[in-house]
Amino acid sequence: MELIVLLVLLFAAVFLQGFLYRRYAFRRLDYTCSLDRREATEGDRICLQEVVSNRKLLPLPWLKSEITTSKWLEFSELQSVVTGETRFISSFFLVRSFQRVTRTWEGRCLKRGVFRVEKSVLVASDLLGGGSFSSTAPAGSEVVVFPKALDLEEEYVSISRNMGEICVKRNFLEDPFFIAGVREYQTGDPMNRVHWLATARQGRIMVHQNESSSSQSRSIVLNMQTREFANSGAVVTELLEDAIRTCAALFEQTAGEGIPMRFFANAPKPIATEESWGEGCLHSLLETLARLPLDSGEHFPFYLNSLYDTLSSTDVILVTCYLDEATIRFARDKMDAGVPVRLYVLDPDAVPPESGDLDVYVVTRPRGGDAA
Repeated sequence: MELIVLLVLLFAAVFLQGFLYRRYAFRRLDYTCSLDRREATEGDRICLQEVVSNRKLLPLPWLKSEITTSKWLEFSELQSVVTGETRFISSFFLVRSFQRVTRTWEGRCLKRGVFRVEKSVLVASDLLGGGSFSSTAPAGSEVVVFPKALDLEEEYVSISRNMGEICVKRNFLEDPFFIAGVREYQTGDPMNRVHWLATARQGRIMVHQNESSSSQSRSIVLNMQTREFANSGAVVTELLEDAIRTCAALFEQTAGEGIPMRFFANAPKPIATEESWGEGCLHSLLETLARLPLDSGEHFPFYLNSLYDTLSSTDVILVTCYLDEATIRFARDKMDAGVPVRLYVLDPDAVPPESGDLDVYVVTRPRGGDAA
């Protein structure tokens, strides 16, 4: 009889603790999962922080978090499984009554893009592990990963055979903020430039002599096609990623020189930025590169033709994975109009011999990769 009572009590205890955990495991339980930064660059370290706060008497002897994020955020210390473009991460906790647990996992940004903690699921068990219960947790933490700029001097070599001089277009204008001296009045000089003190001293009308200054600007055009006759979406991933990293290097170089710039790309939704300069411009353009899809829009020769009159900058740089006759013709037309054109080509085997009179740079080591 005593054995039966003991078994009944034991069964009741097991049933009761299972009931309590099923009903109250996630009551007054707070969980957050977030990334420690909102912006990073390819290769940067990044931290994933989990915070569990159990604000009740009932302890949680076995709590698992299942996090869904991008495979391009690598956390080597965590248990993770990669499926397609998704990384599934598991983390385990033992949380006592009224305890707060904080864990920080260090990872690395493998690739440029916009990545987020897409979903978090909590799984708990009772004291005996006889049952498991799940609940979703808030997610949505996001990081924008900028492309890492290539070293242009290290990665590219010039194959130009143009040894002569060409005429380039620069807008040399008299700058009213730079005074070089005074000179005698000439017909057509505005009266607001008269130097009255010098006029009284010389006995004839004298005017300010202004220094000339040049106005320089740069347009950087990215070809999102990786092969001349490739369809939209059929891109060689690594070639295009390196083309984007080349643009990042050109943005940094141009911003460092203080030259206003614009960016164009034949993406599915064509990109054409306004002319700007400075750190704010650089940040905005790098974010634009981070968000670029691995896909192309309009065929590049047609795209260049539509841009011909829009490219009013004093310098033009084309970044492309290959070089075809249409691009060569466009570059020559611009140079004939007095606009210097520089070309960065990612595939050295896709540079025809007839481009020898152009300012062409090709990579110093082979590039490749699988088609996306």
